[in-house]
Amino acid sequence: MKTLRMRANLVFSVAWLSMALVGIEVTQASAKTTLRVAYSSISGSAVVPWIAVDKGLFAKYDLDVELVYVASGSQAMQSLLGGTTPIALQGIEPVFRVNAHGSDAVMILGLVTKPPFSIVVRPEIKEYRELKGKAMGITRYGSSTDMLLRLTLEKWGMKPETDVPILQMGGVPPILAGMQSRRIFGGPLSLPTLSRAKQEGYRELADVADLVPEYQVAGIVTRRGFIKQNGDAVRGFIKAMIEATAMFKNEPAITRKVMKERLKIDDPTVIEETQKTYLRYMPMIPYPSRPGIAVIKSFLDKSEPAVRPLNIDDQIDNQIVRELEQSGFIQSVYYSK
Repeated sequence: MKTLRMRANLVFSVAWLSMALVGIEVTQASAKTTLRVAYSSISGSAVVPWIAVDKGLFAKYDLDVELVYVASGSQAMQSLLGGTTPIALQGIEPVFRVNAHGSDAVMILGLVTKPPFSIVVRPEIKEYRELKGKAMGITRYGSSTDMLLRLTLEKWGMKPETDVPILQMGGVPPILAGMQSRRIFGGPLSLPTLSRAKQEGYRELADVADLVPEYQVAGIVTRRGFIKQNGDAVRGFIKAMIEATAMFKNEPAITRKVMKERLKIDDPTVIEETQKTYLRYMPMIPYPSRPGIAVIKSFLDKSEPAVRPLNIDDQIDNQIVRELEQSGFIQSVYYSK
């Protein structure tokens, strides 16, 4: 009898332990990974992660994401390297710069792979030749706006700095402010600032995408070490971003709501133009654009010798996007309905 009681107690203990372990696993599985994510531009690209927040797409993959706005891509990279925001939405240029000094930064998703900028000038400028000797504005030296303006001027047969002075303004909206105050005569603008400028009578000289068709503008950047330690969280983040991009493209009402509430853009014309125009800048299968990155590297090689030995393929990691493409996940997101 005593033996039977001991066996019963043992069975009960094992069963209780099994239930307890299951409870721990469920608790652990249901716990969300907290991520602080930096973004450095108030533009169409910033709408996508906000859609993922507001529509619960990050939460769907057990992620609690806080989006943090920073003033520039270089600041986003410093925050990433410091671990404050281990994932960032930004350009590839800072990736080259920090990896030239031994870091392990990498772009894992190409969100915007064509330049969503136009060269906009004050109304009195009728053609690009009239820009000679007149100052143009950019966000910051070494940024996408800087490179795209310089590439455009070279296409027009003008030497940056020599023929056209270039001033650092600090952001895209400040470029428009600089034109309004007559400090500068123009610069590269992206939506929604581009739409506001055109409404105010400023002249669009050129769509940069017509002159520079491939350019890696914005993507998801992290560190290889972070991927290694947090693979499931990174994969879930990428899935949510792909779903949010599909919503951006296919559900304009959601895009309009996010732009109004999160980016504080109230003008319906600006909202509509941003939503429609960005469709051609965001690929369905979001690999970082290797040709677009090659353009950037060629530009960096001219003035930053430390970047020259770097290999383009070492700055990007397509593994997660490739897995999601091959598994049919991306196609299901766009064509399931």
